[in-house]
This record gives sequence, C-alpha cells and structure tokens, in this order.
Amino acid sequence: MARGSNSNGVRRYNERLVLSTIRRLNGASKAELARITGLSPQAALRIVEDLEADGLLVVAGRRTGGMGQPSTIYKINGENGYTIGVEIGRNRLTCVLLNFDGVVLATRSRAMTFPDRSVVIDEVVEFARTQLAALKPEQRDAFLGVGIAMPWFIGAWREEIGVSVAQAREWSGDDVEHAFRSALSCPVFFENDGNAAALAELLCGVGLGVENYLYFHIGAFVGGGLVIGGQIHQGRHGNAAALASMPVPGENGQDFLLHRASLYSLEAALGSGNDEAARETWLATCAQALAFVVLSTNSLLDLDAIILSGALDAGMLEALADRVKANIAATAPIDFFKPQLLIGALREAAPAVGAGLLPLYASYSPNLGSLLKGDGN
Repeated sequence: MARGSNSNGVRRYNERLVLSTIRRLNGASKAELARITGLSPQAALRIVEDLEADGLLVVAGRRTGGMGQPSTIYKINGENGYTIGVEIGRNRLTCVLLNFDGVVLATRSRAMTFPDRSVVIDEVVEFARTQLAALKPEQRDAFLGVGIAMPWFIGAWREEIGVSVAQAREWSGDDVEHAFRSALSCPVFFENDGNAAALAELLCGVGLGVENYLYFHIGAFVGGGLVIGGQIHQGRHGNAAALASMPVPGENGQDFLLHRASLYSLEAALGSGNDEAARETWLATCAQALAFVVLSTNSLLDLDAIILSGALDAGMLEALADRVKANIAATAPIDFFKPQLLIGALREAAPAVGAGLLPLYASYSPNLGSLLKGDGN
C-alpha cells in the first residue's frame, strides 16, 4: 500500500522549511516567510510562534518601511544548539566548534603529510572533550553531535602525493565510521568533503541567496559539490560533483581535473628556481581546465552560479577567477548562458564548517521524505 502524507510529517517539513529560510535570509518576518515559502500567513504565524516558544527562534528587531506597522524580524537562536565539525584532509586536520546559527566559536588546525587514523581520532576526541568542558551545562545539553567531512577515496591517487599502500588501506575499510562512532559518545554524521564545503557556502556563505550552483574547492586535490533547488545534490552514492575525476583536455589527450587544478601540483613546482613563473603556469593550466568543466556542466544544468573557493590566498583566488572568466568568454558557444562566478566566503575553512552544519542540516533542513513518515518513524 502506498504511503500518504500525514499532518505530523507536513508539520515537521514546514518547521524545517521556515528554519532553513530564516537561516538563508539571515532573518525574516512572518510575512516574508509566508511569501517565500508559500505557506499561508496563518500557518507561517503559528509555526514561527511555536519555534520561538521552543527556543529555536529569537526576535532580532523590527523593520520599518512602507505602509502599516513595522515588521518583527526573527533569527536563528544560536544558543539553542552546538556542534563540532571535522575536516580530515589529505594534508590537514581541522576541527571547529559551531553554534546553532553556524558561527565558529573555536578552531584547531594541524598540518600533516597524510592523516593517521588513530592520531586523527585521538585529536578529535580531545578537541570535543576540551570544547564541551568549556560550555555551560545547559549549552552542553544542547550539543547535537559531530560532523566529519573527508574525501570518500582519501587513499586513492596515491602516486600524486606519495602515500603508501598501508597508509591508504586504513581509510578504505568498512570499519572507518565504526571507529569514530565508538570513540565519540554522541551522534556522528559523515559526508564527502566537497559536499560539506558546498553546504557551508549554502547556509553561511555566498550561496545564501543562490538556488543552483556548482562549487569548486581548490585544495590538495580539487573537489566540489552541487546544489540544486537550494539542496545539496548528493547522487546515488553520495559522490555527485566528484570534480577531481572529471575528464578534461590534457597536453597529450584526455586528462583529469585532479592533475590540472590541484594544489599538490603547484606545491611540487615551487622552489625550483622561478616561483612566479610556476604560479603563472599553474594558474593558466588550472583556469583552462576549470573553464572546460564549467562549460560542460552548465550546458547540462543551466546553473545560477559557480562558486570558486579553497585554500588559495585572496590574491591567487581572484587571479584564478579572472582567468576562468576570460577562458569562458573566449570559448563559450553563442547559445551559452554564463553563470555568475562567485568567490567563496569561507575558503579553506568551508569543509570543516560544513561538517559542523551536518547535524543541523540533518535535523532542521526541509526534507520531502519527512512528508511520508508515519507517527512511529
């Protein structure tokens, strides 16, 4: 028998929709929420009042202008929940403490040649212990869990960064998630690092007002995420927008974006005598490959924007963006609608921040599946 929607499922969905909309707008009135979400004014009023009574929303002020009474503006109550986000990168471990509004309250970052699993688990446990101990008892009671962002194939492409088979193997087993869950006495959420970074820009960065975009993260390896309709599109295996493996033209035929837009190749070229020339060569190669991916992806999806971010400094990121725009302008077909190219706001911190948002996103983001869940689910 097919399952139909139910009043509790609809209510959960609408509450999440209101919270998600307020988060993305950084504050909204009841009238704005009704207009943007499609809820009736009466439904929006009831939901906002209930969320305020539950401590999830707070009054942030009043907005005047136009005819009628000033509008009351509601925002997310950051004190109502706390999370920890962890990015396990190929050359860095980053941990952050976030509040319910996505504000970073504490950060710890450590460079490493390649992550050792036991060392990473110990550091995450210690960060969680230290940060939670510093919170007030009522704040600890509002702790929602730990989010972990990492490449799904962190041990793949070993030759590019000189990783041994043994180092790669400890991240490829089925027991990776179990090892973290056993060490952390709280809910633990896992996500691909590119998806997590795209989520961070969606909820806390330049993606706040953008419904459809492709996100590029220039790190040790290039990665990315895809947002469609204001939601992360994960794909069947949670590996959508696996940009490192995207085929692009190379010097001798087909290559992969990994080899042409990742920082490991730039770092390998530096220190050989002319660093400025090495940077210029890398920028040109990277921009050409990124433009090819943008043209291919946008021809299929017709996106609103491209978000370019990562571990580059501001000057290098701007220079790369300019070159990508120039390559697109020079090679785009006449029937191509150019998406807006945006620079990410969170840059290198995006995957860790996105990881910290995972417990919030899981609990408070609208999900059509909640409409079909019965009372006991």
